[in-house]
Amino acid sequence: MHVDGEPRRAVADGGVAQARVDDGGITDPAEDPFAVRSEDEPRTKRAKRESIDVAFLEQPGVYEVHSASDSRYEVDVLEETCTCPDTADRCKHLRRVDIEIREGLVPRPDGKLPDA
Repeated sequence: MHVDGEPRRAVADGGVAQARVDDGGITDPAEDPFAVRSEDEPRTKRAKRESIDVAFLEQPGVYEVHSASDSRYEVDVLEETCTCPDTADRCKHLRRVDIEIREGLVPRPDGKLPDA
């Protein structure tokens, strides 16, 4: 069966718990930085759902983003710019880099590894 977005599973109390595709486990949305919430803006939802790889490129705060479409873009978090063609304020690539920095998944803009 085709499902748009993250697969979800029904739970005994009638609620819904989010399942991650990578391991099939049930995650608590409050603990999952990539859990899509109803109040998220559409670009934030795409930033969380799409397969996007982020790598620190250079100081201060420049990251390379490899998108699901196999395109590569440069994101500068200090200047809040991205080389993608999206002209809207804060494209999904900027949003994804912000999420990964906050969660300690990539180095901080100064190039240092996240605090342990």
